[in-house]
Amino acid sequence: MADDNKIYPEVGAALLKARKEAGLTQDQLAERSGVSRITIARIEQAHINPSFRTLEALAHGMDRTLTISFDRR
Repeated sequence: MADDNKIYPEVGAALLKARKEAGLTQDQLAERSGVSRITIARIEQAHINPSFRTLEALAHGMDRTLTISFDRR
């Protein structure tokens, strides 16, 4: 059974990498995506897990598409 409280730092790391590649600050991404800068920071620092809707908004704010993969370990 999955741990509902588990934080996934890989999501935050991927967001940080994509944001930097897009050349955006947290404030700029917040403005473009409609997601607060505080939420972006908390995701990047692995303090919270974002919802799918939040990830879609962030991807759109960086002019990217959201891709989810079920890769083998």
